[in-house]
Amino acid sequence: MERDRITRDVSPDDGGIVRLFEARDEEALRQTEKAHGALIRRVAARFLGDARDCEEVVSDVLLAAWNAIPPHRPDSLPAFLVTLARRAAISRLRAENRAKDVPREHLLALEELEEILPDRGSPEGEVIAKELAASISSFLKKQPARRRAVFLYRYYASCSVEEISRRLSFGRSTVEKDLKKTRDALKKQLEREGYEA
Repeated sequence: MERDRITRDVSPDDGGIVRLFEARDEEALRQTEKAHGALIRRVAARFLGDARDCEEVVSDVLLAAWNAIPPHRPDSLPAFLVTLARRAAISRLRAENRAKDVPREHLLALEELEEILPDRGSPEGEVIAKELAASISSFLKKQPARRRAVFLYRYYASCSVEEISRRLSFGRSTVEKDLKKTRDALKKQLEREGYEA
């Protein structure tokens, strides 16, 4: 019993946290919140202004992770949690019938991608989404570092064009051109692979 308590006090790495999830050990929830709670709150705060809503998103993310792992085994736990946090924050806004309060910048970023990504509302959507994620990841690895950074800031971190411009010390028009070129190139690759928007 004492040995169990001592091993639970040691913080596992992300691989260890995933193994706790797979073992259905509730310690996974505590360790995830401890290691990645601040990251989840930062993502939630981009969409939600209220600290209580951000805390609710943390709870939603922990529950979603608990339900997803297993069978899913994320390659990157932080990236997986960020995705869950974005979804939970947007769902919370919609559920509270406050979609009109979503910053226009976030909606614009989502609309830009909707133009090139295929519809995933079909029954085989989960399989398609995984394949699509792998294709996008492969595509981004081949992009120049600047264009990759601009794309990730815009569509992964939901940053505005102005914020990306400030962070990377490029003009607004450079950021907009990079986004358009990357979206156009991604659309062509996805079409070659058989995805249709």
